[in-house]
Amino acid sequence: MINSILLTDFTGFANTRFDFTKGINVLIGKNGTGKTHVLKCLAATLQARHDFLGKNSTSKEQFEYILAEDMIFYFKPDVIGNLVNKGVPSGRANITVTIDGKLLQYSFSSASKTTVKLETDEKWNDRHFIYIPPREMFSLFEGFIGLSSKREISFDQTYINLAHALSLPILRESEDNPLKPAIELLEQELQFKVLQMNGRFYIQTEKGNMEAHLVAEGLRKLASILYLILNGEINADTILFWDEPEANLNPALVKVVAKFIRVLQECGLQIFVATHDYLLTHTLSLYSEYKEHTNISVKFFGLKKEDKGIMVEESETLAGIQNNPILEEYAAFYDLEQQFINRYE
Repeated sequence: MINSILLTDFTGFANTRFDFTKGINVLIGKNGTGKTHVLKCLAATLQARHDFLGKNSTSKEQFEYILAEDMIFYFKPDVIGNLVNKGVPSGRANITVTIDGKLLQYSFSSASKTTVKLETDEKWNDRHFIYIPPREMFSLFEGFIGLSSKREISFDQTYINLAHALSLPILRESEDNPLKPAIELLEQELQFKVLQMNGRFYIQTEKGNMEAHLVAEGLRKLASILYLILNGEINADTILFWDEPEANLNPALVKVVAKFIRVLQECGLQIFVATHDYLLTHTLSLYSEYKEHTNISVKFFGLKKEDKGIMVEESETLAGIQNNPILEEYAAFYDLEQQFINRYE
């Protein structure tokens, strides 16, 4: 599992530490508070370890280059030095990630272009992960891999990795899938199955097959996650990063997503969610408040931008997060409603 990350002078962070739970980690905060940056930094670091081990190399210099390369692929800056916090005199970012109790620390300056400096490496094993970005991939999938391999495109590495993950066929023995409860939940709620034929995705219902392009965007996103479980790219050992799972979903489906995330955690996944959604966060908080009955582990991280940098609060429930912009906006709307009532009734 990912134990923690410490971000020092990285993008908007000054000196911010996140201590994660083995279950569901929920990041909330206003736009521009670095939620996606935390997820991408973790994913890029895991990607670099995977890429380095695949080369059967022991060269420190090569690992440093791969770390920088993957950070650039995930964040898409012109040079990696642009990821250093602009407002700090040191001009140097430092990232420390601890996985399975083993520490990896690296740094780079604002003048760095294509490499980082490896400070500490306790060499954790390769960990399987998958990153679900806000935009769905089903409608983009056809021809996407070929295009990304031959042309420079504006999509970051999360979309390219997702396309490759979706390209794999489903597992032969779906009955033995350890995530069968999650499969059954989605198929029951969505009332369809997912197929891939000749490089295109289809939704299978009782009335027949329908091209994925003809299905609502929110449903396409959930269908893609269902397919990733069926083909084994999401399994019991997967670390799942899910950026804005509520995007393009109505509240009824957001409730399904909350239950689905709970089932995935019960199956053994460590999950990271960045969200702005009231219903999703409060449902997950409710699970945590009654964890003696729900038997899940949830931790909330409230990010807030301050003069000295982005700061974070941590709590097992939303009630422990003082800075909750989601709740603040709902309270502000209630106040506005009362003003209209008092004025016009």
